[in-house]
Amino acid sequence: MAVAWNATRGVACLMLVLGACAREELVATGGCDDFAPGDVVITEVHANPDGSDGDGEYVELFNGSGIPLTLDGLTLVSSRSDGTGAKEHRFFGTWVGAGDYWIAGNVPRDSMPPHIDYSYGDTLGSLRNSNARISIRCGEQIIDQVSYESTADGRALELDGRFAPDHELNDEASRWCTTPEGVDEVSPGNFGTPGTANSPCAFDEPEGGCLESGVRRAVRVPNPGEVQFREWMANPAGADADLEWVEVLFSAEADLNGFQLGAAPDALVTVVEQDACFPVGAGERVVFGASPAAASRVDAELGFSLGNSGERSVVAVLNGIVLDQVDYDGTVEGRAWQLDPNDELCVTPTQDEYISGNFGTPGESNPICPLVLGPGMCVDEGAPREIVSPSPGDAWITEWMANPLEVGNRDGEWLEVRFDRAVDLNGLVLSDLSSSTDAIEAEGCLEVAAGAHVLFARNTNPIENGGLERVDLELSLSLNNSDETIALSIGNQALDSVSYERSKAGIATQVDVLGNVCDAAQAYGDGDLGTPGAPNPLCP
Repeated sequence: MAVAWNATRGVACLMLVLGACAREELVATGGCDDFAPGDVVITEVHANPDGSDGDGEYVELFNGSGIPLTLDGLTLVSSRSDGTGAKEHRFFGTWVGAGDYWIAGNVPRDSMPPHIDYSYGDTLGSLRNSNARISIRCGEQIIDQVSYESTADGRALELDGRFAPDHELNDEASRWCTTPEGVDEVSPGNFGTPGTANSPCAFDEPEGGCLESGVRRAVRVPNPGEVQFREWMANPAGADADLEWVEVLFSAEADLNGFQLGAAPDALVTVVEQDACFPVGAGERVVFGASPAAASRVDAELGFSLGNSGERSVVAVLNGIVLDQVDYDGTVEGRAWQLDPNDELCVTPTQDEYISGNFGTPGESNPICPLVLGPGMCVDEGAPREIVSPSPGDAWITEWMANPLEVGNRDGEWLEVRFDRAVDLNGLVLSDLSSSTDAIEAEGCLEVAAGAHVLFARNTNPIENGGLERVDLELSLSLNNSDETIALSIGNQALDSVSYERSKAGIATQVDVLGNVCDAAQAYGDGDLGTPGAPNPLCP
């Protein structure tokens, strides 16, 4: 994937395929109809700089679209919270990279400081310090919009840096805060984080922090995205009250002090309440168990009961912020729910028994979920695809041994089918006047090439079946020695059938490529006559 520069329009274009600049070209020529809410997110506003307002004001935007965007045609609007007193500036000749922050400021075009990417001059006047709204619009469509009640002199308003920039999240006033202490000056007397990830907003940690080796320190609080449910046992084989557990993966160092779990955001229990720090390392899996017997390793108490039936959830919360939530519907006794390395949700396979009658991998990485195949699907080289079924004219019964001489009928009977098109054997059925085989069922695609002669035999062992060296599939039919009809079908569709009045001992019956029927004359294996699994010669 490469980024190409369109010099004639001054835009960046993500070259997914040749000529893939349609979206950027549309915007670059003054249109913005292709923008969607959230493509551009307002993440920081510095409306009250130290000293005179106006000079030094800026608005920070984040490109959340996933591709480079030109902002040409979008309008930046400053107004009161109710939308009155609006002043506008329409962007021109600028773009922002995918996942980048971009800053528009009230500065002279010929003397922009390093933290400003674009000057809107004095077109907006001075941004309001209180009772204000900042919007990004395409005509009447709102791409993003935020409101604020007040500002602090010399400090920007920032969207909480603990969260990924989001156009719905920034609607909540509680997700914004004034730039905290400890942030470097942007300019003399002014503090913010223009062009970089925002500061984490203040939070209420457990009173007094936690004790580590006798020293009290601040609690390390995990952020959303750094906490993931990976596995949970809601319906163990045995007493649920003792054997339920939940596994949580932490991708960054954190403390569990104050950590809450529950079945819903309004039904939580604090599972770690202690003065001592409860640290977890990056990449560590923590097992919360109903009792020490719940798993081979239990790190902390679970504190609530999981549900066995219906639609259920498990939620992790800290300081009122939902860190992760998983939903599941029903359970299988003795088997945990899991998210595999590809984030596929499934009931854990029965390959890992951690205690008697219970399967899962508490505290360890999870196995890959089994593929779930829909009707008419099979697995081809690890990937599901549709089964290629034969149609009439694609498959022919070309040879059969109903009365072997060198071995008994139960061991020596066989039947051959020729395929004139590359197909899958999945779903094929063989039948005679009295019974039928079960449909050929397999998860994998049983592919055969055009021209293949597939051999079905009662016994697959060449020592016992008269010397058949290669048997493709087992035959459950017993072929009558006389007055017999054999049919090949798939679903409700007949593919081919053959009938015979009698069979000769030790001699197979053949159908040649012209459709003629005759006795076999070529010996195989232990001495019976036929060409099992190979093309038939022309009949005399």
